[in-house]
Amino acid sequence: MARVKSGEVRQAILDSAAKQIAMSSYMDTTVAKIAKGAGIVPSNVYIYFDSKLQIYLEIYGQWLQEQMEMLDSRVARARTPRTRVQRLVHGLLVDIVDDATGYTSALMEGLAVVQAKDHYSPDLLLWTEARIIQIISTSLDGYDSDDPRLRAAVHLLMLTFDGMAMRMKALRSFNQHDPVMPEVERAMVDLLLSCRWSGRAPSQKK
Repeated sequence: MARVKSGEVRQAILDSAAKQIAMSSYMDTTVAKIAKGAGIVPSNVYIYFDSKLQIYLEIYGQWLQEQMEMLDSRVARARTPRTRVQRLVHGLLVDIVDDATGYTSALMEGLAVVQAKDHYSPDLLLWTEARIIQIISTSLDGYDSDDPRLRAAVHLLMLTFDGMAMRMKALRSFNQHDPVMPEVERAMVDLLLSCRWSGRAPSQKK
C-alpha cells in the first residue's frame, strides 16, 4: 500500500537539506544527515525525492526564482538599453554566481558528480533561459523572443554562468578574484545587444 505523503515532512526534508549544505557543502551532506535533521529515517526521504540532487534542485530553484524577480526589478529601473543589459549580465554572472549563501557553488558541486540514478532534469535551466528572454523582451524594445539568435545568446550566457560558477568556487578557495571577469561581462552585453531589432525595423515589431 502506498504511503500517504505529508507536506510538513516534505518541507522538513528541504529545510534540513538547506541547513546541512549551508553548514558544510553539497558533497558533505548525505541523505542520512538530511533525514536526521528532518526527524525521519533515511528510507523515508526517498518517498518524497528520488535523490539528494533532486532535493537540492528544488531548494535552489525556489531561491533562484526569488533572485530572478529581484533582478527583473533592477533591470527595469535602468534608464538605457545598455545599462539594462549590463545589470542583467552582472546580476547573473556576479551576484547570483558568487552569492553569499553559497547556493550556486553547491549546485555546481551537485552537477559535477551527477549520475543516471540522480534523475537530473534540465527543467530549471530551461526555466531560467526562458525567464531571461522574458526579462529582455519585456523590458527592452527591439527584441523578438522567438529570434534564434537571442535564444542562442541566452544559452551561451547560461553556459558562461556555469563556467564562472565553477571558476569562482576554485578562486574563492585561494581568496582570489577573476581578472578577466569585467571583459567577460562586456562581451556578453555586446552579444545580447547585437540581437536587438532582429534584423528588421522597430516599427515592424509585433
